[in-house]
Amino acid sequence: MEYYKNKTVLVTGASSGIGISFSRLLASYGADLVITARRKDRLEKLADEISREFKSDVTIIACDLSEPESAAKLVEDIGKKGLQIDILVNNAGFGFNGLFMDGSVEMYEQMMQLNMNTLVSLTRLLLPDMIRRGEGGVLNVSSMAGFLPIPYFSVYSATKQFVINFSRSLRRELRSTGVHVSVLCPGPVRTEFMSRAGVDRRKTAFRLPQNPEEVALKGLRGLVRNRSLQLSRSFLRIPYLLSKWLPVRLGLVIGEVAMKK
Repeated sequence: MEYYKNKTVLVTGASSGIGISFSRLLASYGADLVITARRKDRLEKLADEISREFKSDVTIIACDLSEPESAAKLVEDIGKKGLQIDILVNNAGFGFNGLFMDGSVEMYEQMMQLNMNTLVSLTRLLLPDMIRRGEGGVLNVSSMAGFLPIPYFSVYSATKQFVINFSRSLRRELRSTGVHVSVLCPGPVRTEFMSRAGVDRRKTAFRLPQNPEEVALKGLRGLVRNRSLQLSRSFLRIPYLLSKWLPVRLGLVIGEVAMKK
């Protein structure tokens, strides 16, 4: 995609899953990368593979974006390296499947920090230069879980609803600036996310996870086309539309059946 050629793209959560796929696809389109995640060894391995295969410049900045003030520190480090971010891919995030009372306060604070606060902070810190140049892009990764409140996935689904509403509102505000804003909503994806969240892969709803490469491609295409919202699969339009018309009580029952251990 020509849109990404010779652009410098920041990808968060780049050490696994969809983040790896975003990074590889962007490099194949001619973009240079700034990749960040907690695990430096994985970032180094990915950077080496990308540099050899696609000849892209890849800058590694290892950091834990679930910590307060991490966004400001990341942007400061990027500036020290003399880099200009043309496109931001807010991909980092995690969830927890289980009774709300089984999760710790510390874990929920980290989840909200990573899924919402850091995403907003990075966007706010990097947008001024994009607006000044009259071009750029922000791709936020949400989830189908953001369309309904989901018992046993309560905090995660709430954070992803926040990402959807924030992205759509921001896109409206920036419509005349030349900056694209899009939100990607995947269903189940074949990554480490489900095992880390404690989701049972044997459940019917999660038996056919999508490849992360397909999800990343949908998201990048959606940003190029400046789509407000991009679903990762065509048939996800059915549950998306149902979520708009289902009574909340019925939606809660469906979510409970899907996520209860």
